[in-house]
Amino acid sequence: MPRIPRMVRTDSGQKTVYHVMSRTALDGLPFKAVEKDEWVGVIKRFSRVYAVEVLGFAILGNCGGQGI
Repeated sequence: MPRIPRMVRTDSGQKTVYHVMSRTALDGLPFKAVEKDEWVGVIKRFSRVYAVEVLGFAILGNCGGQGI
């Protein structure tokens, strides 16, 4: 069941900003440089398909404080 919107747009020209976050709980480092580059491509493709402007993003590693 979808979440109820936290705000309702009353003006169709009004811009709306959403904070979207996803994480995994995998052991180790699931994304290396090649996978990170591919993920950036996925973000770019879907932003064009859905006509959204991506204001910022971060792809973080899961190094567990080991300085990898």
